[in-house]
Amino acid sequence: MKKLLGIIILGLVWCNVGFAVDVDYNSLNENLKKGYKITKETSSQKIKTFTLKNEKNEVIICTVTFLTESTKCWMP
Repeated sequence: MKKLLGIIILGLVWCNVGFAVDVDYNSLNENLKKGYKITKETSSQKIKTFTLKNEKNEVIICTVTFLTESTKCWMP
């Protein structure tokens, strides 16, 4: 009985991980159009990093790589 209860609890805990928010943060321009504003900007020779924030104080970090001309954005 304890084993069955343990399996059920572990199964429910494991299934909870699958319900994460599916959000797309593809490019810097798309995020700016969604209402995010640049709050901080740092740069080096190869990468420029932007910190964006919206009215709800949600933060997104975007990096622009000059060598490959690619942009990656994520929510920390």
